[in-house]
Amino acid sequence: MSEWLDRTFLGVEAWKYLAILGLVFGALLGKAILEWILRRYFRSLLSRAGLSYLQATIEGADRALGFLTFALIVFLGVPLIELPEQPAQIVRVAARMMTAVGGVWLSFRVLDVLFDWLAGRAERTDSKLDDQLIPILRRTVKVFAAIIGGLFVLQNMNVDVGSLLAGLGLGGLAFALAAKDTVANFFGSVMIFVDKPFTIGDWVVIDKHEGIVEEVGFRTSRIRTFYNSLLTVPNAMMTTAVIDNYGARKYRRYSTTIGITYATPAEQVQAFCEGVRAIITGLPGMRKDYYMVEFREFGASSLNIMLYCFMETPTWAEELRVRTHLNLEILRFAEKLGVRFAFPTTTVHIESQVAPGPSQAPAPGPATADLAEVIRAFGPRGALARPRGVALTSGFDPRKGALAADDPHAGAAGDAGEG
Repeated sequence: MSEWLDRTFLGVEAWKYLAILGLVFGALLGKAILEWILRRYFRSLLSRAGLSYLQATIEGADRALGFLTFALIVFLGVPLIELPEQPAQIVRVAARMMTAVGGVWLSFRVLDVLFDWLAGRAERTDSKLDDQLIPILRRTVKVFAAIIGGLFVLQNMNVDVGSLLAGLGLGGLAFALAAKDTVANFFGSVMIFVDKPFTIGDWVVIDKHEGIVEEVGFRTSRIRTFYNSLLTVPNAMMTTAVIDNYGARKYRRYSTTIGITYATPAEQVQAFCEGVRAIITGLPGMRKDYYMVEFREFGASSLNIMLYCFMETPTWAEELRVRTHLNLEILRFAEKLGVRFAFPTTTVHIESQVAPGPSQAPAPGPATADLAEVIRAFGPRGALARPRGVALTSGFDPRKGALAADDPHAGAAGDAGEG
């Protein structure tokens, strides 16, 4: 047996091949044991600390640490086997490269753990700036780590890193010219952080492109459209584009026209306007200090009531929900008040061609004096004048809040309905 182990194959004794296999097996066993211990320890530790969301990232770091352990065992064990010079040099370079790769891999996984923890902290804050900044910092740090790690790996492969960097310096001008768009996009991303035209989660319109900001990177920003496609916008475009940030709104406007039938009496029209104002003042999610509900105009087939109000809601879904509640309340109120909504109609009058007889003669109109009396009754201080409407309630007008004191027809009846 000893004679067989002393035989040489390709200039290396047989027992040294077996020693290399044993070293690799021991390194794999050490790697597996270390990963098992770390996973059990970190799983319980993360569970107690309330950081379970880091478990997948920690397990990735465990694998990197296990690979580094394997590479270190091989790197430290190879010199003990005393291989011939040429095979030993090849194995040493391979072991050093594996160790360097393991170190770079572990550094990447540690950075992932760090930034995932920071992202978890950022989600619990009210500010959106940290949510926007952490992905960019993650990419920046990992790019620098990749560059340094690549140089470290090349150095362990006996590559002259100094000469390589000098050669790259000679081509720096050409690289800068080729990367001018990338530099412009980088400065565009800097301007996004300085000017803050939007943050992650905002609803924006950029040059007719509309959607929710999902990510802001060094080169591009990604916007999720409302038909669920992903729009990639170069950051250089942000320096010249007109950005309409709907997400920065404190209030969301609702402007519409409500048409009611011409058969509605004047007092009922006024009551309808005041009732809609009362609904707005009592409905959660509505802006209470500014709204307008006014009889605006005589339409072609309806009396048009202008409804102009604002909702204090953070999202579009909540805006639609509040708008639904408002519209339903207006429908219920109109049904209770007996007000009917109008729709486009056309009335056709057919004129008879038969000459009117004595019974068909038109009735005489009011006398001129009677007409003048009616005009004066509706003029200043007239008996029939109601310049501020009938005193049904205070009007629920946020701009006035109560009936004018100089209105001769504004009395106690105006206060009785306010509540």
